[in-house]
Amino acid sequence: MITIRRATIKDSESISFLGKKTFDESFGYLFNDRRDLIGYLDATFSSLKIKNSIDKSHNIYWLVVDDDLPIGYAKLQLNAPSEFINDDKVCKLQKIYFLKSYVSQGIGSRLQEEVFNLAIKQGYTSLWLSVLKENEKAISFYERKNYKIVGEHLFTIGKQNFDFWVMAIQLS
Repeated sequence: MITIRRATIKDSESISFLGKKTFDESFGYLFNDRRDLIGYLDATFSSLKIKNSIDKSHNIYWLVVDDDLPIGYAKLQLNAPSEFINDDKVCKLQKIYFLKSYVSQGIGSRLQEEVFNLAIKQGYTSLWLSVLKENEKAISFYERKNYKIVGEHLFTIGKQNFDFWVMAIQLS
């Protein structure tokens, strides 16, 4: 049975593993030099970095579990303004990933609902995220959920630049 719950520091190892695994599954093929990818994964998803991030009051994590197996997670960053959004109550869906074998099972919609509910409960009126321009499946998902493209930016990992859309949604 698939359940979604708020993550705690005790989940940092699971989120660290999922971060590395799901990022590699989703984007590993884009890297010309695998060392750039490994360096990014080690720096971004180290267990200590995840633990410290979970401990910050402006970061909220969720963990998706199939029975006892962690299969996905999300991270919401509170008080996260964007140059593309003219609003004072803005948060960012910074990460939402699942193991590849669990994609397209409705889990993303359920998890996003959890994120929206918390953001609205805390008084946020806008939410934004970044999505790789060539990730058409994700862009389509977000468009079906009423996100709109509001800007774009580059992100550099190692020696490579990646083009991202900034997508945003008004929360009710």
